[in-house]
Amino acid sequence: MPVSFVQADSLLALDVGSITTRASLFDVVDARYRYLGSGEAPSTANAPFHDLSEGVHQALERLQQITGRVLLGEDAKLIVPSQADGSGVDWVVATVSAGPPLKAIVVGLLADVSLESATNLLSTTYAQVLNQIHLGDHRKLQDRLNLILQSQPDLIVVAGGTEGGAERAVMQMLEAVGLACLLSNEENRPYVLYVGNSAIREQVKKSLGSLGSLVLSANIRPTLEVEQLEAAKLDLMSAFRQIRCAHMPGFLELDQIAHGGVITPSFGWERVVRLLSKAYDQRKGVMGVDIGAAATILAAGLGGNATVGVFPQYGLANPYLRNLEQIPIHDLMNWLTFDISPQVLKNTLLTKQTYPASLPMSVEELEIELALARLMLQSSLREMRKRLKNFGGGELPVLPPMEPIIASGSVLTHAARWSQAAMVLLDGLQPTRITTLVLDQHHIMASLGAAAAVNPVLAVQAMDFGTLLNLASVIAPLGQARPGTVVLRAKLTYEDGREEKMEFRYGSLYRIPLPFGQTLQLHLQPLHGFDIGMGGGGVGGKARLTGSALGVIVDARGRPLPTIRDTKRRQEWLRKNLAVLESR
Repeated sequence: MPVSFVQADSLLALDVGSITTRASLFDVVDARYRYLGSGEAPSTANAPFHDLSEGVHQALERLQQITGRVLLGEDAKLIVPSQADGSGVDWVVATVSAGPPLKAIVVGLLADVSLESATNLLSTTYAQVLNQIHLGDHRKLQDRLNLILQSQPDLIVVAGGTEGGAERAVMQMLEAVGLACLLSNEENRPYVLYVGNSAIREQVKKSLGSLGSLVLSANIRPTLEVEQLEAAKLDLMSAFRQIRCAHMPGFLELDQIAHGGVITPSFGWERVVRLLSKAYDQRKGVMGVDIGAAATILAAGLGGNATVGVFPQYGLANPYLRNLEQIPIHDLMNWLTFDISPQVLKNTLLTKQTYPASLPMSVEELEIELALARLMLQSSLREMRKRLKNFGGGELPVLPPMEPIIASGSVLTHAARWSQAAMVLLDGLQPTRITTLVLDQHHIMASLGAAAAVNPVLAVQAMDFGTLLNLASVIAPLGQARPGTVVLRAKLTYEDGREEKMEFRYGSLYRIPLPFGQTLQLHLQPLHGFDIGMGGGGVGGKARLTGSALGVIVDARGRPLPTIRDTKRRQEWLRKNLAVLESR
């Protein structure tokens, strides 16, 4: 990982996804870093090319056409550094999410301690846990060995033993790992990441060091009560790069032009929310959301601390996991405004699974994709709840206070209307109190996280100048009341001096238009103990909000959202919610 900052004028960010490859250019304009444009091409990590470099080349050619800047030399190679004639770029960063999730096995002592932490570690990258081995599984050595050999994992994460704790038991668990490495072909030996008791590192090295790729990292569970993943995340990122270099054509070339710094988008998201959390309201967290085909990513930061979760099982169409085949059809139907048979809906999902790059061909297909995005967000957030405990929300069935919430993903940016994107976020995340929904319309947030490692100034300045779309300000009072009860009163004061008073009733959604370039001051008074984040239940105050694509949304529908069992009533409720956001 690069650790020294550079003061390069121009930076190229390459992002290789499972569907699309993007090349984004940043440079200094009027003494500040600006986003200049992006070139896109279909990703080529899969058939028929099976080489991600072809998609990168096509994206660069498209970026040249858009910006008018020469980036490729006569030999078709990227020009680095920039030349006196203005061609080329000074620095390159890259993120890669293409390819199957890493196949992983976790080995440890206790299922609810070391294995839980090892699983949390793997959930910060694109990995699929195939199996677990621990003291409580009562498997014999031969059974554990067969399990590893049959699984053919890319990666084995070994945890266990607090600092100064168990030693012999950890070494006993390593026996099957060592034998599996010894019996595997050299080119197929798994990468082993040791994150257990540091007192036995030398023993582990002596036992496994000659059998393949072994990295000794910091103990992720130094005590029973404390989980520390930060140091191990860096080594996991290194493992990801080495495994991809060995098995994904074109990755090594990309890693070389990025100076050995290719990272996953999740790593970029975590870095950028950590950066933003230092600049925004320290009482609230910052949240990043990326709904992709390969995975859904959730990242949260508060006061410089950050956490991230990667959920390949909740990608919109992960061709390697065939995850859409596991979607509860009736749960998906609950987000549709039209009648459809379960079999027809399942066939639509299977078509999307087979052709993940396909675009919706009808209003109904678009609505299915938007409903699927809601479900993926809800499912990912459910998995993430425990890690959000330190961000002010405990394990409540609601999202902790976040400001802002930055969202990315083609299902949002390619939606027919901004109102559709907003409804996906409101229904999928169910934000609370007062927050701002921001759309990463150019898909550059993960790239800015990669850029922050070499130039933090660029990452901050590039976000300030029109690269992100302010989608809406959201006020979501938190509490319980009978439907129709007035739970919030507001006095609105516009820039031109106009004043207006409004009441908001429980169970309803409201929109207050507020165009870009305008501001609105609200004096808010919650009723019946409802909480809007101004000091507790029933406490009100003033808030100044700025113009956005949809203005101000007051979501008084309740948290969690109500369950409407009657199909016709539920469909009408969904149509009414969307109509509110589309009203003039």
